[in-house]
Amino acid sequence: MATKNGRGRGRKSQRPLPADKKAGDAHSFKQALREEAVLQAAADCFGEQGYRATTLETIAERLGISRVTLYRYCPSKEELLIRVFERSIAIFQRDLRQICLQPIAPEEKLRQIIRHQVRLMADHRNFLTVFFSEESNLPGEIAERARAERRVYDGLIEEVIAAGVKAGRLAPLPAKLVSFAILGMCNWLYQWYQPEGRLSADEVASNFIQLVEQGYLRADPQQEILQRLDRVEAALSNLRPAQHSDG
Repeated sequence: MATKNGRGRGRKSQRPLPADKKAGDAHSFKQALREEAVLQAAADCFGEQGYRATTLETIAERLGISRVTLYRYCPSKEELLIRVFERSIAIFQRDLRQICLQPIAPEEKLRQIIRHQVRLMADHRNFLTVFFSEESNLPGEIAERARAERRVYDGLIEEVIAAGVKAGRLAPLPAKLVSFAILGMCNWLYQWYQPEGRLSADEVASNFIQLVEQGYLRADPQQEILQRLDRVEAALSNLRPAQHSDG
């Protein structure tokens, strides 16, 4: 509500940012965009041509800048490789923990993990191509960090599988073996997936889920109906706790 003098009651007047602050923010934003472009170009070149065949001149040409300009953002090809690996690790970690912490059935967690993994490979193909194929070119301590992060990631998926087996929701198979099978199937997309191909990433994920849950033999129609009913029942049981908490 406005007062007689037209000023909002209880509102604090907003002072404009100083010119140097605005300029600093704009510079930081442009700097971040440039660094992001450099990182993407490096991942593209390393992923398409391989680390050893790529030169700083190649990356500079991809960006449309001189090698001298590229040096301002990164002094060496090895440093660019390290940054690509660090970004790849961050990409992997971003959503998996959130999926694993959800209060839902373990089989639904696994479905979400498969969809998540397929989307990662489709959306960040060149970054993850570098992650899976160029570890030998990293300095020792960075390579060990990448392996350690991968073990943590694999362990989270194994815990979901082991919990499902313990709860009687999943077949009593070794959790590590199932985790490796799922990750191997999903991660290999970096070798063959084409965004312009016949199947979208979501369609690939749905086929993978069907393969994992039903195998490759033609299903008995009656058994398939029962499995669908089981999935519906599981989905409903996941909704009930949320409804109770809302009430």
